[in-house]
Amino acid sequence: MQLTAKYSLVFLLALTMVSSSGVSSAATTQTTTSTQSCAFSNWVQGKNYAAGSIVKYTDGLLYKAKYANPGYIPTVSTYFWAPFSCATTSTAPVSNLDNCNIFYTIWKEGAPYKTGDTVKFTDGNYYKAKYDNPGYIPTVSTYFWAPYVCSVAPATTNNTSTTTKVIGTYWTFWQTAPIRIRDINPYYNTIYLFHARPVGGSPGTTGAVYWTPPADGRGAASNFVADIQYVRKTQGRKVILSVGGAGNGMSFPYRAKSQAFVNSVVALYNQFGGFDGMDWNTFEADQAPDTAEMIWISLELKKLYPGFIITAPPAPWNQLDLTFCEAMVKAGAMDYAAPQYYDGPGLNAPSYVVSNVAQWVSKLGADHVVLGMGVWNQPNYMTIDDAASAWTQVAAKYPTVRGVFDWQNSTDETQGWSFANRFGKMFNP
Repeated sequence: MQLTAKYSLVFLLALTMVSSSGVSSAATTQTTTSTQSCAFSNWVQGKNYAAGSIVKYTDGLLYKAKYANPGYIPTVSTYFWAPFSCATTSTAPVSNLDNCNIFYTIWKEGAPYKTGDTVKFTDGNYYKAKYDNPGYIPTVSTYFWAPYVCSVAPATTNNTSTTTKVIGTYWTFWQTAPIRIRDINPYYNTIYLFHARPVGGSPGTTGAVYWTPPADGRGAASNFVADIQYVRKTQGRKVILSVGGAGNGMSFPYRAKSQAFVNSVVALYNQFGGFDGMDWNTFEADQAPDTAEMIWISLELKKLYPGFIITAPPAPWNQLDLTFCEAMVKAGAMDYAAPQYYDGPGLNAPSYVVSNVAQWVSKLGADHVVLGMGVWNQPNYMTIDDAASAWTQVAAKYPTVRGVFDWQNSTDETQGWSFANRFGKMFNP
């Protein structure tokens, strides 16, 4: 995920060549309106749909197939589906993310709490303080605490979009006591598991990848599989396996190696009880992606798991990465790319983000672009105000831009969830 010294040097050379001329935005898909009957059949996962088919999805909204597809999820596979409205259909989407719509903290015994404070207890439920108390146990001291039922918050459109914005974070396993996945701030609706790595080291000897279990200081390891499924099925969040990163580039020069990769991802899918997508984090520094094989791999996974999300966090200045992502999107093999605006000289400047993202939007379309950010008190990282400023400016120019992610979850936790809460309240006011 982080840039190598060589990577940064190449960026410095490329930055000097950036043109000051404006880049026009590509036209984005707009919701169409019809006065025809709204009596459309319900979407069925795995059913083959022809281009032009209109379905009613589980969120109560209508979607029209832009291209034929084998029943991909309309709210996920936006390359294949576009929102569709008719005269009697509501256009207010609803999110199934249980986010409480407020900032809560994990309950700590002995910590002082004020009336109205909301905590998440060890049983996974929320409790609100009826009176000030010195950290009494919510399930025992019912005079001081009352159960709090989190309402299902409506998904924001930010007055610009008809789909829920991505608020993602990379969950890393190498801390002594990483947070349990289910306890990640609920404003994060997308969690990237960082990271599966190539067997034999970069660029991979067999094509397969493997996963290292997390440390268990707070129960992240012993509850890993159960937490992934709780996050997906109860909290309604997406869990995406990130492959590569931190110097772990991969190559796929022939089909057998690609097939071995697919087989290993399937094995991890089964081991974890399922996940919602995969993040191509495999092009590092001077490693050119094997585009044709990576398209094949991505489409194979989408065939195996309808609605499977494919993403990537490319270098924003790297033309090889841009060409790769453009080809992936056009082939229906990538849902969105999230250029990394951090960890390199100048990458974290809001002005650079606004100017640079134009080329990504022009090639991929705004609905296939997420802004990758890093909020941290280290060089070449953003402040939370810079991150919010960059987003606001980009969203004003490209209303359907897909969302944001933060590198990394552990840093945001130590900062009081500044990223999650700031963007969560922006997207879900």
